[in-house]
This record gives sequence, C-alpha cells and structure tokens, in this order.
Amino acid sequence: MVTTITIFQFELNQDETGDIEPEFKNLVSEMPENDINKGLSLNDLITENDKYRLFYNHTTGLDFKKRERMIKNFILGRLKETPYRVLSYYHHEVDESQYLILALFALDDDVELYEGVFYQMCEKLGNVFDKLANSSKTAQVLREVETEMQNQVKFALFQIERLSNLTKIQKIALIFSNYERMMTLKLLKEGPISRIKLRSLIDRVKKNPNMDIILKPFLEMNIVRRDWARGVHSKDTGRVHGEGEYLFLLKDISLIRVPPKDLIIEMKKHDINKQYFEELHNYYSTYDPFNNLYEESEKLAKIIMDPDIFDLLALLNSKAYPVKKLPNVLSNFAQLDDVLKTLQEVGIVKLIKDEQGRRWICVMAEISFLSTFPEFLLPKIKDRSSLRWGAIDETSLVSPITTEIAQIALELLESTYYEKIEV
Repeated sequence: MVTTITIFQFELNQDETGDIEPEFKNLVSEMPENDINKGLSLNDLITENDKYRLFYNHTTGLDFKKRERMIKNFILGRLKETPYRVLSYYHHEVDESQYLILALFALDDDVELYEGVFYQMCEKLGNVFDKLANSSKTAQVLREVETEMQNQVKFALFQIERLSNLTKIQKIALIFSNYERMMTLKLLKEGPISRIKLRSLIDRVKKNPNMDIILKPFLEMNIVRRDWARGVHSKDTGRVHGEGEYLFLLKDISLIRVPPKDLIIEMKKHDINKQYFEELHNYYSTYDPFNNLYEESEKLAKIIMDPDIFDLLALLNSKAYPVKKLPNVLSNFAQLDDVLKTLQEVGIVKLIKDEQGRRWICVMAEISFLSTFPEFLLPKIKDRSSLRWGAIDETSLVSPITTEIAQIALELLESTYYEKIEV
C-alpha cells in the first residue's frame, strides 16, 4: 500500500546578492489513514538528501544506479536513507518552474502494479502545471490549481487502494496488463525455463526485475509451478547442466468475451428483447478471439484493471438499465459518460433504444478467461530433451533441457491435467 503521494516544487530562492537557498516546497501531500502511517510525518519518510538525489537523477542521470529504472521523466527505485521504494516524476515547465512528484511504498509492495495509476496522475498533473505556467497566477487561479492537484492525488490514492484488493480474474488480467508478465508467459510456452535464465531475458527490457512480483499472479492462480532440478554432469563439457530452480507452465490462459448468461435470462422478458438478441447474434457471428489472443487479452485486461469499469460491469452483467436511471456505483472521481464511452469503443456494451426513445445500457459481452491444457509443450519438451549440451547456445529458447527437467515437466502436466482454475 502507498505510504504517501507528494508534490514538490523546486525553488532556488535567489536574493538580490545572487545567493540562493534552494528548497523543495511542499505543494500537496496526502497520506492514507492506517496503522502503518500513524504518527509519521513527511520528514520521517524522505530526507532532503534523497529528494536532491532523485532531482539530480532526473535532471542529469549521472548518479543513476542499476538497481533503479528510469523511463522518460519517471524513476522507479529505492530511497537510500529511509526504507521505502519510490515512484518519481519530474516536470519542467516553460516558465522554468520545476516539479517533483513522489509516491512512496513499503519495500515489499508490488509497486509495478500501481505504475499505471501513477503515470496517469502525473500526465494529468502535467496539464495542471501547464495551466499554471500560462496563467496570470491570481489568487483564484492558485486556489483552483491547488484544488485540482489535491483531487488528482486523492483519486490516485483511491485507485491504488482498490488495486490492492484484486479478484481472481483481475489477478489473471495482471499478466496481460504488464509487458514483463506477458513476456514471461510467452517464454514459458517454449518449455521449462530456469529462474536465472528467465530473469536474464527479462532484464533486457527491464533492469533488475523483481521476479517474485512478476511471478506472483502465475503462482497464485496455479498457472505455473516451480521445482528444483539437481542437474547432471556432462562428460562432453565437464560442467553440471540443468541445476537450479525451474518454472513449468501448467495451463495456457487468455482473456476472452463470452455471452452474459445472467443478462440473457433477464432480457428474455424485457421490452427490448428483440433488438437486444439481434444485436447479440450479430456480435458473436463476427467475433473471433483466436484471431489474436494476445491482443484481445491485453485489451480486455485494461478494462478489468480499471476499478470503476470493473464495478460498473459487475452491475450491468445481470441487468439492463436506462442511461438516466443507472445506479451510482462509480467513484466520485469517475465520469459515467467517459466510462460508457470506453466500454462502447471496445464493444463491451451497446446503447439500445426502446419504443419510447429511452436508451438502455446493454452488455454484449462478459469478460471471462480461457484455460486450456498446453498440449503444444509436449513435442517441445521431447525435442529439447533430445538435444546435446553444447550443440546449441544455452541462452537460446530452444536450448537443451536435461532428462530430469523433462520428466518433472511431464509429471506436473499429467498430475494437473484435470485441475481447473476457479475464478
């Protein structure tokens, strides 16, 4: 859980003699009320040295450490003087004003899960900073800007809190809403892979990845199993091959759209049943999720991982509502028109008019998942266990695996064949 989100403005405070007294002026700071934060102040969370270190990294990059990641104006790293991980954003305006936005988390938090919320907040705050830089900076404008900044920070905290309590299908969506996890799934589809090798491959796109966090939804949903291999000594190379922790894919998964069974029962006695079922028939006569399962899964994952959209769909999956009489299940930060527009653009809902001209919100598809036995792994396991060590570069995806690893893989697939992923 996030400890604080804070917005600083960096000021030089130069006097008439040219001397400066730089400071980080605290514009907005919000801390969730919980037992962890009780009695803590902002100074307890981050020191001046760490503020300057982050600011220096953003503006020069010279002190940037390998254990941190920097994307454009964003840094995901760790503070030096207090025990927190940090998401940091730097913004430099046309009027030379400079801002540093920080979100601090406990060391064991799944910070990567909240990156999207943080990025969206910073993008919107960038527009606020633009507005301030190009304004007359009257007292009214300053009040409006401060209120807008506070609202954006409070909304981000609200979204982070909701994301910390995920349903099972949202945990599956985590795999398709994160590039490193999608990459992990694709690599596992090539057969058993050692944890060390998987980490080295992901390290090419994300420096020093946290493998425990990346693998968490795979393991929690029993999509992947891990086991230890003792390895074998090769007479040809004189080395021990195949020793260490290996990861084994048990189920192939994807997100798909299915007809909303509860709503279908409800719509059979509805005034617009004829129009609805015509739309539904047309919808599924052209829908083919297998055309590009990865793209479809990625698109649906973004829908599921939006808490407001997820809550609204839970309501709409069992009943159609007139637009003007929709129960209020959205947060105070969300706009119904925006949420409906998103759902219409991806084809999840349609607006159908009745004879009186009222528009009804009707779900066309319920987001579900497809779990299948990964039969495609069997020939790959057989072929790779037949390869000679040293014949193929061990960093290749088709590198040899020992007979022991192949046996573990086949035994796991056999023992879990009838297991189902319950959501």
